[in-house]
Amino acid sequence: MSASVETILKEVETLSPTEREELWTRVAAEEAKTLDDWEKQVEHDSSSGKLDHLLAELNDDINDGRIKPLNEVINEP
Repeated sequence: MSASVETILKEVETLSPTEREELWTRVAAEEAKTLDDWEKQVEHDSSSGKLDHLLAELNDDINDGRIKPLNEVINEP
């Protein structure tokens, strides 16, 4: 772990419960923005055909019995 992360963690330990809650709420909001950007990029790549080769590979794996379709895995007891 980097020295700056260690310093931040030590500072977090000194925060009041209210301050910690505010910190984690703000961190979560920043992470959500990053996730939104990532999801938008995946959607763009998918609709542009960039991911078609992955879908074809997945379908080949399912058809050849190397993996199960997700709906079979989710529905297993």
